[in-house]
Amino acid sequence: MCYTCWVEAGKPRIKNKKTLWAAELIDAVYSNDDCGVGGYAHIVLDDWNLDDDDIDFCITQAEKEVYDNIGEQGRLVCLACLRHLKTLTMEERFSALALQDNFIAVE
Repeated sequence: MCYTCWVEAGKPRIKNKKTLWAAELIDAVYSNDDCGVGGYAHIVLDDWNLDDDDIDFCITQAEKEVYDNIGEQGRLVCLACLRHLKTLTMEERFSALALQDNFIAVE
């Protein structure tokens, strides 16, 4: 959760199918016991490092299965989330995390 990150990004409030789906995928990461604190997506989801390079790094780590403490289901959930985030614009990425963190009402 990084309210300051969202504010510094200009408080984007994009609510569309892509951002709502991303928020659901983020929820799936956090609700999966295999993921721990964000699993393979930790630096993206917990630290709000939303640049392509950060997402690509996490995808590569997940594809290589570098962490022994993250189970297969958790790895797959993280990959689905990261790959979807990669398709979003930067404003949509910030919006998706803000939706998941309830900075923006889903309604």
